[in-house]
Amino acid sequence: MVRMSPGGREESIPRFMAYPRFRAGAEVEITSPIHRLRGTLFPGRIVARSRRKPNAFLVEYKTLIAPSDAGRPARPYREEVPVGLLRPNPPAETGRRFHLGDVVDAFLNGGWWEGAITKELKSSRYMVYFRCVKQQYRFEAAELRLHREWINGNWVPPLEAEEEDGDVDDDDEEVTSAMEEKSSELCQTAKGAFAKGALVEVRSDEDGLQGAWFAGTIINKAARNQFFIEYQTLRAEDKSSEYLREQVAASHMRPYPPETFVVGPYERKARVDAWYNEGWWEGIVERALARMQYRVYFEGTGDRMEFHLSELRPHRDWVNGKWVMPSPVS
Repeated sequence: MVRMSPGGREESIPRFMAYPRFRAGAEVEITSPIHRLRGTLFPGRIVARSRRKPNAFLVEYKTLIAPSDAGRPARPYREEVPVGLLRPNPPAETGRRFHLGDVVDAFLNGGWWEGAITKELKSSRYMVYFRCVKQQYRFEAAELRLHREWINGNWVPPLEAEEEDGDVDDDDEEVTSAMEEKSSELCQTAKGAFAKGALVEVRSDEDGLQGAWFAGTIINKAARNQFFIEYQTLRAEDKSSEYLREQVAASHMRPYPPETFVVGPYERKARVDAWYNEGWWEGIVERALARMQYRVYFEGTGDRMEFHLSELRPHRDWVNGKWVMPSPVS
């Protein structure tokens, strides 16, 4: 499948939706598709995108070993998994104390199993009850974590904001902070939205890149309202194996939007983001074409290009700490 670039050249396009969180090498947790293990989360990593199945990935488990013949060395188990069974690896938490009734994940037999604290023991030990097997077992605190769900790109319950090294003003600990840009635009961010390890999108103001958002991960806090980020798709140099890192102002960042699966067609003049050149570009649908293709106009550059449905997502704006769907162009 090809599309025409603004210069009239043919360019190949990917077949399926891009998932910046699940690039090759990314640490993930995998929900087992096996019925008796359903709900168990196994640690693993992304090997590659599936060449046979849409919206699926080849994963390698960290704790599961593939069957092997006698005399052959053991190797990690690999399989293709639909994206709906994947989630990012949650940031590690240390020093947490658990209490009676807490819903937790306990590490057992190579995976994380959901259970509930039924008794607090001495020496940071706990009894955990598992409803799936109607049994309870004893665990060290280091083998437990608070249970969280990954919903629309956010952890529920949310991760607590981590304290950064260095001097931090008391104002940075407020639940929200306000930053006034030269354009007098007010940007509000919820506490923890820009925590270390959070996936975000960064807006570019460079010539030719207006209206483009690039996915990145927060490495650390740099200064007041400044963060060091590592991009998920942009390389430090051409053909480099390292991803670009740079310091970014909070006013140029937003949380990564919730993933949306669109089945029906886009209406004419609908506002969309199109996946192109490793980023999401804000555009307007001009026309629906055959074979689920769309012609999109980009106000920032004045270009028009054709995209497959799988390369588009509904456009959202991050306004006062909430995602807002804009009205179609009149």
